Amino acid sequence: MKYIITIIILFLIIKNNHIFSIRNFFILNEGQVKLTDIVYKSHHLVKFMSKEKIRKIDLWKRNSFFRGVNIHPFKHFSPYSMREPIQKKDLEELKDLGANLVVANYPGVFKYFPPYEIDSIHLYNLDRIVELTSRLNLYLVISLRSGPGRSLYTFFDKNREDDFALTDSVAKIKYIEMCRFITERYKKFKNLIGINFILEPHFDDPVLLPAITDSIYFEFVDEIIKNVREIDDELPVIVQPQGWAYPDKFLNMKKFDDDKIVYSINMYFPHSFTNEKNDSTYPGFFHVRDTVTFIDSIYLVDFLKPVVDFKNKHDIPVFVNEYGGIKFKKGFYSYLSDLHNLFLSNGFHFAYYVWRSGWGEIDGNTFFDYDLQNSDIGENNRLIEEFEKVWRTKR
Repeated sequence: MKYIITIIILFLIIKNNHIFSIRNFFILNEGQVKLTDIVYKSHHLVKFMSKEKIRKIDLWKRNSFFRGVNIHPFKHFSPYSMREPIQKKDLEELKDLGANLVVANYPGVFKYFPPYEIDSIHLYNLDRIVELTSRLNLYLVISLRSGPGRSLYTFFDKNREDDFALTDSVAKIKYIEMCRFITERYKKFKNLIGINFILEPHFDDPVLLPAITDSIYFEFVDEIIKNVREIDDELPVIVQPQGWAYPDKFLNMKKFDDDKIVYSINMYFPHSFTNEKNDSTYPGFFHVRDTVTFIDSIYLVDFLKPVVDFKNKHDIPVFVNEYGGIKFKKGFYSYLSDLHNLFLSNGFHFAYYVWRSGWGEIDGNTFFDYDLQNSDIGENNRLIEEFEKVWRTKR
């Protein structure tokens, strides 16, 4: 009988993940198991674990805990060309440099055109990166570029398309359905520490459609949050303002009635330095609202002030979902160094755009100029050293 009791206790302990060494939970006295000590020790561990349990949002509350990169599913990625998928070794090298976060900057898993059905290719790609980062013990954020009513072409300078997700009632319903689907599918993955369901929202910057106001956009975000919470109470939801998630939009940012929201920006400023092929340098003079202004680290402090003020007022986590630029620009290293100092001093989490991935234009031009790794420029090693230093800085 005593052996049956022992086996039952062992089963219950292992089932509940309370695994002790034999020395810790067996007290033998002439072949007898002292049950009171087992119960006491098990109860004590349960209390300890419940007190020490760290929720996903708790990690976001640690200053600058998440530091890493964005990736696309393929090294050559665009709406018309997807080839050379990201491999395990690409992420292993990233982890070896000290990064702990991967942002899957991916298309949504529902097609953007009616009847808005599941896109099996995009779903396969997302499944793959979720499982791969989980095996490598890398934290993961899913950042959705597209979905029902929102195509990959909404991001293009050339041949840009409108977002229909908030003007087409069916697309809106299906977009929320996609958010529910993704939440349900990946909620068991502990390394998934947030989803940005609408990357760089710019319904206020349409091509042909009427502009969508912030209040209507925020109502849509509230609907997404409500639906996600019906499936997962703990998942951090990453929310960006309209206007391509620029920092100045935090002047009108909403504080949501949910304590697991991560507020986010993208940082490409000055745009003519980060995103345009010209001879601009940093620090230097740039046109800002039709005024020639000298942009340096002091100006960047002021530029990020709306975000910092919002963070301090509401005591919320801030995530720089994307930042980066054309890396051969003169002064790019200094620009990145200044940004990193600002991010760390303000406790922002941050993910560089982009690692081992290229974005392409319809005319065949590719954006490998942004890729931290795919480069043969002389300054590339210096950039890697900067990131390794920042990623390895004590968390």
